[in-house]
Amino acid sequence: MAHTRILIIAKDSEAGQAYADALHEINVDYDIASTFNEMSDLAIENSYNGLLVDILTLVRSSKEEKVIAYECFNLYPVLRVKWENKKKKINLSPLEQAFSPDTASALKFFLESRCMPFRARPLRRHSRKNYNLNVLLSQDGRFSVNDTTKTFTLNISRGGVFVHSTDGFMEGQRVWLRFVEFSDLAPIATSVRWSLEWGQTRSIPGVGLLFEELTEAQDQVIKGIVD
Repeated sequence: MAHTRILIIAKDSEAGQAYADALHEINVDYDIASTFNEMSDLAIENSYNGLLVDILTLVRSSKEEKVIAYECFNLYPVLRVKWENKKKKINLSPLEQAFSPDTASALKFFLESRCMPFRARPLRRHSRKNYNLNVLLSQDGRFSVNDTTKTFTLNISRGGVFVHSTDGFMEGQRVWLRFVEFSDLAPIATSVRWSLEWGQTRSIPGVGLLFEELTEAQDQVIKGIVD
């Protein structure tokens, strides 16, 4: 399939090779990452049309890696698969099986209907650091008592932040932050890039926010944290 490149995430080398062979058979380019940290590094340097994710790699990854994984899952088309070692066979996730029990057909449909129309993209280049900051979050920027949520960050970069929250958010929605530890408490306007809802996975729920504008003082503090 012309101009389609997929990133495979599989810790088990045999599983990764099986997924690679399946893509090779239908002329799809690919790269392989053994961890979600490696996935992030590859996606920063390269553009991809979608992700092929080994279910066991996801289940056995750390909480920190799951945060990275689900951030990427909200940015790319994703197909979750499982390698059956005894049967030497690729199976679909239970959700995918409900729609298409035939793995080969499901893979082809995923590539043709979701990956090919999706414009290949890289991840942001800002380095991310796991870091906890106390945050006041406001959905209208007024920071009134009824509107403000007291929460905290799980990671931060020069470009944005992942904040714990069980509230519902829409992609592109504008919200405002105040970092309690900062000397400059000017509200920071952000936009929602993705969200991980409570109960959706076994990971910490929250929202990925992109900084729209920072004061020079705020930018310097964040730079000191991540650099």
